[in-house]
Amino acid sequence: MKPLPGLLAAILVISLGLHELGAAEYYRWVDENGVLHITDNLHNVPAKQREGANRIQARESPRVPEPEIKPVPPAPRKASIPFERNGNIVIVPVILNNRQTSKLVVDTGASYTFISHALARDLAIDVGRNAKTVPFHTANGVVEAPLTNLDSITVGGMEIKNLTAAVHDTTPDATAAGLLGLNFLSNFRMDIDTQKGLLHLEKK
Repeated sequence: MKPLPGLLAAILVISLGLHELGAAEYYRWVDENGVLHITDNLHNVPAKQREGANRIQARESPRVPEPEIKPVPPAPRKASIPFERNGNIVIVPVILNNRQTSKLVVDTGASYTFISHALARDLAIDVGRNAKTVPFHTANGVVEAPLTNLDSITVGGMEIKNLTAAVHDTTPDATAAGLLGLNFLSNFRMDIDTQKGLLHLEKK
């Protein structure tokens, strides 16, 4: 490839470098050797060339606004959850695995949280024959219930992750799909306001 003439080469180099200039205006001139020069400072132009120097207003690149970073609100430390009452039975709405809403009976006498087989199927939980089981007492005696792991369980915005639950159709109320046991409730200071119908939870 033949070398480019001095003037053309200079023009190409300068043209490629224009985007690197941060100034809003610049000056260019051709010296006695036919070489094109460019600068953002008029004092860099030789005195005899200043009169013929071309002043050019550069087009500034538009600034791309930085994306707004919204702060993540802190998780709540306490909540008051309205509950349904059936005699002495307290029933609260819960969200399981961040997708399934159901109702569980608040049971401080249950060591584990229990969910029904139907609710387990809705959560795509398959309790196999080799699942670990836990014994618990019912009106019909001691039974063995298989254990599973819930990704999360949320009551009134209060979330506990990786919670062990037993799968069994045991509930003192037909409208509930299980029991909310101590392995969830023990994470909170709990108060049941029967007059206002509120379950108060505060993280320990």
